[in-house]
Parts: sequence; structure tokens; C-alpha cells
Amino acid sequence: MWISSIAPRLNLFMPVSLFVLNQKVLVAGNQCYILRMTTPEVTKNRMIFKVLIIGNDLPLQTGFLSRASGNRVSCQMYNTIGLSLGVARHDYPSGQSVILQLWSIPCSERLDRLSRNFTRGHSAIIVIIRPDEVESIPRMFDHLSLSPKTPLIVVVVGSVREAEDCSYRLEAFLGRDSPVEAMQTTEEITDSIATGLLTRNSRECKLPMIVALDEEVCPLYEPTLPAIAAPPNTPEEINEIRTIAIELGLRVVEESCAVEMDEGVAWISMKTGTIKLKPGICRYCSNSCKRQSNICIVGTDVGWSTLSLGSKALLTIAKIYALTARMLPTRVMKQLERSTVCLRFNPSPAISIKNVPDRILSGFKYPASGKSLLDAAKERVKQGLLSKDVYILLKKKLHNLESS
Repeated sequence: MWISSIAPRLNLFMPVSLFVLNQKVLVAGNQCYILRMTTPEVTKNRMIFKVLIIGNDLPLQTGFLSRASGNRVSCQMYNTIGLSLGVARHDYPSGQSVILQLWSIPCSERLDRLSRNFTRGHSAIIVIIRPDEVESIPRMFDHLSLSPKTPLIVVVVGSVREAEDCSYRLEAFLGRDSPVEAMQTTEEITDSIATGLLTRNSRECKLPMIVALDEEVCPLYEPTLPAIAAPPNTPEEINEIRTIAIELGLRVVEESCAVEMDEGVAWISMKTGTIKLKPGICRYCSNSCKRQSNICIVGTDVGWSTLSLGSKALLTIAKIYALTARMLPTRVMKQLERSTVCLRFNPSPAISIKNVPDRILSGFKYPASGKSLLDAAKERVKQGLLSKDVYILLKKKLHNLESS
């Protein structure tokens, strides 16, 4: 509220009696003041919704959130309770504006009670999963007390065929046959959520739906605290790390050392501590798309130090030793296993099929014997070289490939 400039200045020390007349005129004694009421401008067509992002892989959820929110993201509570917040806005030609409050929350038995508090007041859900994690969705909803009838998008980080397979396996849980779409960006997914919320009471609503998203669009992301992050390792520290790597029998090239693994070659930067895995599947493939996968072991590099080595240098040494001795947590092992999967795998004719490891075999036939992959897998189950669960999953995937 403000008094117009034509009104005389009010003497606050003069006793006056005030009366409000039709909310526009103020009478003070024998003086008349014109008032104008001002309120914050509110956009009538602006709508705000709370959207949950859940999954089995917290770094994968956070990677999706960071891409969907851009610079409008907060990860200050990630390192303590695994919570990250973001905002996505979508404006429509009709003048409507939809703002999505994105909440990436942890889904673990240890934090179930805390996570359930974060779900209050939500309007929609985005589930981020790998193709082999689809069976865990009902368990996630049960732990967090969520309803599958809520507007929902299941994002399958993989191919369209894998998303179609997930749609088939989720039909009973969702109570309907959900459409499957391939999307190129996280913005398309949040736009589909916003559109679905606007049309949820009409036939135009496509939710729930299954979305296939390429892994390059949704990379793993574990935020660190930039204020306390240690600087890169010094040349003296790099020399110390190089000496330890050589003593472990590792190959050292410039400022990186290589750890040979069943899944491929892990290259650790002795300067920054970052890890890139060159998947072993590429050795047996005739395609030229040689790829690298980022492997995240730990997201912070502060704490321990010595007189000669800083915290980042100690952490780099710990990563090298953990990969060499294969003393890795389950989360890291899953990252390594996923790196061996490639739907574009085309076996090189120069390499005998017998020399290709079991985990790299994909849906194709042996050139010499004509034996199918399924038959070979069945024999390996009998020999105890392959688990029955993996065989059943492979059988389902091959069936879906043939039917499509």
C-alpha cells in the first residue's frame, strides 16, 4: 500500500482519527488522502507441482535431476541424507506455465521412514531404472507408501526394446498396457509429466507411460561439496602414486595407470583420481564406436592426509588398490557389469567365438556350428557356469527381440 504523491505528507506526531472509506480514501482529521492498494502480481495460469524422482541407483537419479533442472538444482543434502532438489519450468502457447518441483529421494530400507516424509504432497512420480531393475518397482512403491495410480513415468535407461520388455512386465502392476516412447532429452520427460498433469482428467492424458532414455543423456552424477574439494594432485604426489602403481605391477602411461579387469581396462588418472573404463566388449566387436564408461567409487576426497600426501592423493591410491584387489562395493560392481552390455555388439569375424567371454555374448548364432545363444546358455546352466535366473532373463529378452 502506498499514498499517492498528491496527498500531503502525514505528520506522525499529530494525533488524528483515521477512517477507511471504500478502501480508497483515508480521512485524517480534515485532510483527505488517496490510497492505492498494491499486491504482488500473481499469474493465474501458473501451476506448481511436486514430482518425486525415485530409483535403485541414487547417482543415476541425481544425474537425471541435474540434467532436467540445469542450474536450478540443489544438492546440499546429498552427502548427508541423499536428497537433491531441482526445478523444471514449461511454458505453453496458451499462456499456462507449469513449474515442477523435482525431489530426488533415496530409496533404501535404512532411510525409508525419512524418505516417506519427503513424499508428502507429491502430484507425480518419475522412476529411473535400469532394464534389469524393473522387478524392484513394486517394492520401492511399497517401502515409500506410494500408489501406482499416481501420474507416473517409468524411465528405462536403455534401448526401446528393453523399455518394451519392461512395459510388458509392469502391465499387472500398473493395471494397464502403458505406451512406450523413445525420448532424446530429460526436458521431453518433464514436459510429458507437466502435460500429463494438465490433462490428467481427460482422455488426452498419456500417463502412466514408459520411456526409453539413452545412458549418455542420463550419466551417473554424485555431487561433492566444491567448497572443501581438494585441488589436483601435485607433481610430487603423482610421482609417489606412480611408484606405488608400478610396484603393484600396473601399466603406467603418462599421468594414468591401467588396471586390467574381466570387464575391461580401468584407467585411473593419477592427477584427478577419475576412473574411465574401456569395456572389454569392444575388443571383440567389429564396430568402431569404442566407448568409455565413467566409474564412480566415492564422491568426496577430504578427511585423511599425511605429511607427504594430501587427501585426494590418498584417495587415488585407495581407488587403484581397490580396483586391483577387486575390493569393491556392490554399487561399483553393478557399474562394471553394466559396462559389458552393448546392444550394438557385432562380433568380429577375425576372432573365434570360443574366445569371447560368456558375459559378452549377445543374441547371435555361432558361425561354425549354428548353435543359438539360448542353446549355449542352457548348456552353461547345466555345467554350473551360468545362473538359472540369468538364463530366464536372457530367454525373455530374446523372445522380445524376435517378436519385435
